Amino acid sequence: MERALSTKGWIRKVVVTAGLLNVLALLTIVLSLVKFTPLTLIIAISVGGILMGAAILLYIAVVITDLRQRGVL
Repeated sequence: MERALSTKGWIRKVVVTAGLLNVLALLTIVLSLVKFTPLTLIIAISVGGILMGAAILLYIAVVITDLRQRGVL
């Protein structure tokens, strides 16, 4: 039980980090829509894609950790 309580703080931080990365990625994509130039399009695809990919990987790690704690995996 004590381990589960200490893990919840870690999980919450990772989920918040994933959310912030996702918001930053969406902002870079919106930037390319507002000011449509080749440079903003490249930034949106490269930086936004990397940030969104990192957010998805963090979220998947949290889901797998939670499923292991519950005994599903």
